[in-house]
Amino acid sequence: MLDSCFTEKVSPLEVETYFRLNREETDQMSEGEAKVVLNEQHLVLLPQLGEPIVFSYANIDEISEKDYKIDLITASKEKLTLERLGYQYEDFLFQLFKLRNELLLKYLLMEETLLQDQFYGQFLRKNVNQSGNCEIRLYDTALVVLPQKAEPIRIPYCYISQINKGDYRLTITNEFGEEFIFSMLGEKFDPLIKALSDAQSRMMTRTQESIQEIIPEASGVTLSRIASLMKDGKAVPKKYIDQLSPNFWSCLTKRIMEVNLSAQYGFLSSLTPKDQIYVGLKRGLMGNLTGQYTWLLFPLKTAESNRLSNTIAFEAVITQEGMHQPTALVEEMEEQTQQDDPEEHTPASAGATYFFRIMGRKEYAQTEDEKLTEQMANFVKNINRCMIEINFRREPIFLSETQLENPKYAHYRYAVAKIPALKTLRSLFIGKVIHTSPKQWINNVNDLLTFNNKSLDNNEKWKKGEL
Repeated sequence: MLDSCFTEKVSPLEVETYFRLNREETDQMSEGEAKVVLNEQHLVLLPQLGEPIVFSYANIDEISEKDYKIDLITASKEKLTLERLGYQYEDFLFQLFKLRNELLLKYLLMEETLLQDQFYGQFLRKNVNQSGNCEIRLYDTALVVLPQKAEPIRIPYCYISQINKGDYRLTITNEFGEEFIFSMLGEKFDPLIKALSDAQSRMMTRTQESIQEIIPEASGVTLSRIASLMKDGKAVPKKYIDQLSPNFWSCLTKRIMEVNLSAQYGFLSSLTPKDQIYVGLKRGLMGNLTGQYTWLLFPLKTAESNRLSNTIAFEAVITQEGMHQPTALVEEMEEQTQQDDPEEHTPASAGATYFFRIMGRKEYAQTEDEKLTEQMANFVKNINRCMIEINFRREPIFLSETQLENPKYAHYRYAVAKIPALKTLRSLFIGKVIHTSPKQWINNVNDLLTFNNKSLDNNEKWKKGEL
């Protein structure tokens, strides 16, 4: 039986406590009796003697508890210890995690359309030996676990390889060998299985519909086979698609021509080894407002030879019927914000091409030609997984360190610090080229490629006008 405080709606909570606050930077320590208040976004400490101190849940890096004491470590290396919470200890602790997790859904880039929630039970994450009470939520593209005493865990549907049920336990295994076991679901056991099945079916149906938009004449078997490879954003090499449908690529190319990206597509294709273009299909985070879009990866060759360069181009275009327009990585701009970069004042429909390094610049210079193809294939799998982990959001990838200091990007600062996939994408990101005129775009791309070939510093990013 789950604790009732975990399943009930959270309301502001005020508790008497004794606190100790250590500040590492100033080597100061304060303590005494206080009240502590939990609201939707903050923990507020109200000392009997002193000014209130506010802690944002997003700035709390670590929460640990032992012997009825709670330790909170903040991003600024403050340590707040709460004790003498009395009979409200468990209630306080569970609500602290619950309120923090609700905020972290946004800060960890997990927010999207919610399909169904309030599945309460227990979970076991076998690979890391993590367990406890939890809430399970089903979103548009992923199952999210909200542990009672840990941070949220996201399990994308497209990577689920196996689902087993037995003895009222639901076991989910993903393609990377990670295993999650859910139990103690009570009467919600069968509804959860049905809801998860429905969510996966919805994802596959959406993918097949996207493919059918491109090749309307394809049979159901062909659509199903291609969709199984391209589930919710997975990228597939052109040569694999050609084996399943000889018409897919010609139809896709025609769609690209219709949105005035023929010059960009032609230029990138001319620098890409035959049949090495990768294609994926993804639904925008704003659903029907942006529809499905097709994204392409171009592993680029050096201009002087057939040797793969240390650059891959990412291009995307909305290909859903009636919605033909160029787009950027996720051009619906899930956060309707204006950027500090003047180029970002370009209308969303103008779009951009994004460029990433395959490996370290010095490492590339020492890598033999025959090993580059293998490195490229591994890189594509890696970048694809990283993009799925952050649900194809583009803003936190290209924002500079200076821009991240802006208070409006606080959630992205947290994401960069906490999400390994986002760290990887930012470290490999070279720069973006706005879709201006074809001639200007090609000039800028050539500048970027020259910059990337010359630079030996992995931290350097390309900016327009810099070589």
